[in-house]
Amino acid sequence: MMKMTILIVEGHSKVCRKSGNIAVVSKDGSECEEVAVPDLELVVLLGERISISSSALLTLLSYGVPVVVVSGRSDVYGVLLDIVQVGSANVREVQYKRFNDEYYRLKYAKPVIISRLKGLYNVLRYELKYHREAVDEDFYQHVRTEILSAIEEVEECKNVDEIRRLEAQGSRAFWKVVTKLIPEKYEFTGRDPQKVDPINLAINFTYAVLYGIVTKGIVVNGLDPFYGLLHTSKPGRTSLTYDLSEIFKPIAVHTVIQASRKVNITTFRGSRLLRPRTIEALIARLYNKLSEESEALYKRRSIWQLPLREVNKFKEAVLKGLNYEPYTYNPSS
Repeated sequence: MMKMTILIVEGHSKVCRKSGNIAVVSKDGSECEEVAVPDLELVVLLGERISISSSALLTLLSYGVPVVVVSGRSDVYGVLLDIVQVGSANVREVQYKRFNDEYYRLKYAKPVIISRLKGLYNVLRYELKYHREAVDEDFYQHVRTEILSAIEEVEECKNVDEIRRLEAQGSRAFWKVVTKLIPEKYEFTGRDPQKVDPINLAINFTYAVLYGIVTKGIVVNGLDPFYGLLHTSKPGRTSLTYDLSEIFKPIAVHTVIQASRKVNITTFRGSRLLRPRTIEALIARLYNKLSEESEALYKRRSIWQLPLREVNKFKEAVLKGLNYEPYTYNPSS
């Protein structure tokens, strides 16, 4: 278990309300740690052996603290947050109208994917300033051309399916280089959410935390997280969360790349669960990156400021039918 402004709970634990605080109690009741609710920004329940009382859940929701639940057997996750207090009928009516129009779907899908691909490209540029010996120059130039070509082609796309194809193409090129930037001991062969190697599991975990943060930003701004642009709408799938998270995923990926060199990313043997020290290291680095980006742009150090402001910018563009110019991660700036 870890406490900052993000609370991570793992193992056999119970989350309950105690004296107005949120308490985490060990399976045998021998250990109990309390956290003041106003200090919390996010709660992550990791694995399938945790119970949470209804009083604790209602307290967290009433304070607007999202609860992210991550399965220990796969990359399945869920986000719980209060949506009743958000007056969103008019906003969502416009959202549905725009997203059902192919012109507007393209108008808003393109900048999201361009931001993702540019962010990934910026991660490579930054990393290769310090680890150029890891990648052959000709190979890097080939990958660089692939990513930049994908970005250019997205700008000219005529349908959403083509955008998806180009995003996948650019991402595959990016991961070819990342396999050479991750220490060999991890035997990382590429991105696959279903694999159980430590690096893929670390990326799944940071993505799940990111989904919780972005989902709150979407709901606070009155948008429907289930109705997206690029990801297919299915019952229970927060498609817009997946869409807008693409903007911030380069931050999560960079977090894992850098953490792989600084700490030992490990899992419990035969499990998809990361060990507590790995979780703490990843969360600390992800928290710092999001906070630093927020502070640089908005003079406020918070994990929420950047996603909330970015989703608000997206919402205003959609409501008014204007062009959307998203934030793009650039660690060199």
